[in-house]
Amino acid sequence: MLIRTPGSSQDTPSGQERSPRLKELVRAVATGAEDFEHLSRELMPLLQRANELPPHIALELSTALIELEADSAADDQLYALVNNHGAAALALARSGQILAANAPASALFGLAIGDGLRALQISRDEFDRFARRLATAPGASLIKAFCTTPSSRKIPVLFSGTYSPGYRAFLLRALQNYWPHSVDLALAELFGLSASEREILSGLSCGQTSEQIAAQRFRAIGTVRQQVKSILQKLGVDTQLEAATMAAAAAATAAAHADTVDLKRGPLPRNTRELPLELGSFLRDGRPVGYRRFGDPAGKAVILFHGPSFGAGEYAADRRLARKYHLDVHAVERPGYGRTEVPPADEDILSCHVGDLQAYLVQSAITPAAFLAHEVGLIPALEWLRRYPGDLRCLLGVSAAPPFRELEQINAMPEHQAIFVQAARQAPWLARLMTRLLTIRTRRLGVERWTDVIFKGLEPDADVMRGPALRSGIIGSYSFYLNQLGAGFELDLRMMLDDWSPLVSGLQVPTLLMHGERNPTTPLNYLEIFRRLNPAVCIEPVDGAGLTLAVSHPELIYRRLAGFIQS
Repeated sequence: MLIRTPGSSQDTPSGQERSPRLKELVRAVATGAEDFEHLSRELMPLLQRANELPPHIALELSTALIELEADSAADDQLYALVNNHGAAALALARSGQILAANAPASALFGLAIGDGLRALQISRDEFDRFARRLATAPGASLIKAFCTTPSSRKIPVLFSGTYSPGYRAFLLRALQNYWPHSVDLALAELFGLSASEREILSGLSCGQTSEQIAAQRFRAIGTVRQQVKSILQKLGVDTQLEAATMAAAAAATAAAHADTVDLKRGPLPRNTRELPLELGSFLRDGRPVGYRRFGDPAGKAVILFHGPSFGAGEYAADRRLARKYHLDVHAVERPGYGRTEVPPADEDILSCHVGDLQAYLVQSAITPAAFLAHEVGLIPALEWLRRYPGDLRCLLGVSAAPPFRELEQINAMPEHQAIFVQAARQAPWLARLMTRLLTIRTRRLGVERWTDVIFKGLEPDADVMRGPALRSGIIGSYSFYLNQLGAGFELDLRMMLDDWSPLVSGLQVPTLLMHGERNPTTPLNYLEIFRRLNPAVCIEPVDGAGLTLAVSHPELIYRRLAGFIQS
């Protein structure tokens, strides 16, 4: 790093006195009793001193934040919708991406937040038909998923689903073919059903045949049929369908009594089909690595290096414009974001991400024509080009900040953003604590307002993010950033503070950097650092745009990218 980093020091009496006040202030910020800006004002003078903060402060603050992190998860509105169910429950974006899932769903399907329909073994056509049913008829509808047993047998799981306009999400809950112990006792006492008969009735209620129940229970088919006849007699019904309906109704009624969450149901817009966002993952050296794909599969291959703010395909305009301009966009999730796990502590973060991307390109047999990099995503893009110069036609960067060569670059940032860079620069452990606090605040704001932690009080960016067209993208990218408690953002800070100026100086690929002339985080004049490092880099200011350039001017960006590739 080119800006001087202070050394460490021993504990001081002044630090001892300050610790309790900071600890209480952190708690107040996390609970919403104090603004984050108050904490920033308190910490900034400490970070600007020559010495690191005393270790005992780190211990006290980290203890407070760990306690708060557990509490904050319960305040997450979307997660609350699915976690307050005993049965498997999910929230799906209209693209089919899993936004939230409770523990039973995660265990049943082996899925992770950010996975797509493939994890549920639901086809795109089946999902679209489910959405059309919700759009054309009132009330909930049904959709069938499949889970796979250890013996590779596929088991159907039937979900009841509604659409929540408030979250722009489908809320799915597995139909329960089981019931609480109190209902089980009632079936025994009211109808005289034995334990074995109650288990068979449970199988009937989820649509299993006598043959399937016999195979599952390792019993002769004749034995099961005799027990089914006994169940029908005791329940006073004539058919298995009537018995199954009664049992399913008992389970559903028990579940309804247990639920206390308002699902905020509502009508689904009739035009529900969105351009798809393909989601997948693979293993590299035992680490899960997530990827996305959208746009025109027959178009020019583009690699998107996502940033910390605008997702990787969640915004509908990105998918629509990639299709319009015949671009086949691929994005490999960086370590700490989405489903991609962080590397071991001794592995260089840039090397890890470049390795992930190269593995994806090889297994997918993709030869990229261009790179599109958002914000800090420019750094791994440049590192990949250093290692694999190849025949890439162009690189387009959006809202990129240059290497930190002057302290004024940090001082020019809004304080609530600069605090993270200052923390990482002078006290790396504090950057982790601040990031934890960021995730707590983000969860407290919820899925619709989480971007306030970045853009609140900044214009024109705050106004841009309030636009209704961006709402589904904001909701969709929420879990992408929070899955790993901000680990990706921590790694971004580490990359930013390393000296990556040689990557710019050695760049030989035609490069265009588009930048909002009202960007409050990186004022336009600081982009001259890029030109000083490499005069061949072209810079295009965008009038009226800010840090939100990627979502305020997507048409301009994709038009430029398509033209750049052609030229």
